[in-house]
Amino acid sequence: MSEAEPLSERQQSEVRHRFANAIQLISALTRMRMQRAQDETAKRQFNWLVDATGVIGLVQQRQLSAHPDDLGGLLRDLSVQWRRRCTGRPIQLDLALDPVMAREHVMSAVAVIANELVTNALTHAFADDRAGRIGVTLRGLDEDKAELVVSDDGRGYDPAAVGQASLGLWLVKGLAQQVRGTMTTTTDTGVTVRLEFAIQNEG
Repeated sequence: MSEAEPLSERQQSEVRHRFANAIQLISALTRMRMQRAQDETAKRQFNWLVDATGVIGLVQQRQLSAHPDDLGGLLRDLSVQWRRRCTGRPIQLDLALDPVMAREHVMSAVAVIANELVTNALTHAFADDRAGRIGVTLRGLDEDKAELVVSDDGRGYDPAAVGQASLGLWLVKGLAQQVRGTMTTTTDTGVTVRLEFAIQNEG
C-alpha cells in the first residue's frame, strides 16, 4: 500500500481552519449544556471544559499565523481572556513573555497549564476581591528547555486541597509530565508555581 501524498500548505491551512471551526462548535455546545446544568459541580466542570477547549482553539488559530511556533505569542493571545476576567476587579496582570519556539503539543499543554493557574489565582487568591497582582513569566533556559512561572500576591491557598476538587489542577500534573516538566509550588507570600519543561520533545 502506497503512503498518502503529503498535504500542500493550502490543504493544511484548510484542515486547520475546519478543525478550528469544529473546536468552536464543541465549545458552543458545551457552553449550552453548562447553562442547562443544575448541579454546581457539573457547571464548574463544564466551564473548565469550555476554557480548555478555547485554549486548544487558540493553538490552532496560532498555527495559521506568521509565527505558529511562538509559545510566548500564544500566551499573549490568551492573556486577552485573563484581562477580561480582571475587568472591574483591582487585580494587575503582569506579563513577561519571551519568544519561545515549541512544538504544537507542547504549546497546547503549557497553555492549558498557564490558563488553569491564572484561573485558580483569580478564583482563590483574590476570592474576597482584594487588590493584588498576578504575574506570568515565560523564558527560554536553553535550546531544549523553558520555564513558565505563574505567581500571585493574594491570600494564598493550598494547591493540594484545591486540586482535589478541581478537574483542571488534577490534570495539570499529567500535562506537565507530557512535556517532561518539573513543577514546584511555593506558598510563602501568595502562591508561585514554577514549571520547567522541554520545548522540543516528541510527545
